[in-house]
Amino acid sequence: GETERHIRAIFERAREKATEGNPVIVFFDEMDSIFRTRGSGVSSDMETTIVPQLLAEIDGVEDLRNVIVIGASNREDMIDPAILRPGRLDLKIRIDRPDRDAAGDILAKYITPDLRFDPSEIGTTGQDHVREIISRILDRLYTRDESTTYVHLVYASGRRASLYLADLTSGAMLRNIVDRAKKLAIKDIVHGSGQGLTTDDFLDAVDAEFAENTDLPNTSNPQEWARLSGVRGERVVEVSVPRREEDL
Repeated sequence: GETERHIRAIFERAREKATEGNPVIVFFDEMDSIFRTRGSGVSSDMETTIVPQLLAEIDGVEDLRNVIVIGASNREDMIDPAILRPGRLDLKIRIDRPDRDAAGDILAKYITPDLRFDPSEIGTTGQDHVREIISRILDRLYTRDESTTYVHLVYASGRRASLYLADLTSGAMLRNIVDRAKKLAIKDIVHGSGQGLTTDDFLDAVDAEFAENTDLPNTSNPQEWARLSGVRGERVVEVSVPRREEDL
């Protein structure tokens, strides 16, 4: 009952602030984790009481002009349909994985001239060096060949396709790549074999991130894996991981 109580408290606070003329945003992250389809049998069925509580609260604030309810999820198929119907969460916005330009913009937030780079690599200006590093990372991430093939898919229609590292790229992955590169540089500095971040640190971080993700595909339940990975469209019936040289 604690979850239901907290939901009531959140909306009571929202109504209180809205009636005072203040704009209010109620944001639920990972909505599928607590507002799953009732009776689906994929959890403890606590949603049988939590979902009705949320529905009652949303219906109670829809007439308030100053309240906006926002939910985020990468598994909208698991959210109870009653929550998504018109009149509750009206507008649905899909945010795709970043393309090359968007990934470059994200990386620029984390790779900045004030980082400690290896002096031997820095050219005329730090900003030029940053752009060069970002370009090299993007070249590695968005190259589509055998070296960056993630999985092979077979759809119900018999159509075959492959997913590449670029198809997995997310903002979180990009940040993790930068963090990995920093850790590699720190280790080199501690061991006395480096003086700062190098281009190789970033490229090695990309390879490490890719290698870690190649262990994730669930070949025993391909459709469930496809949903988790954001594969949309036809039903996936088979997932196979390509053999790599290091596996031979």
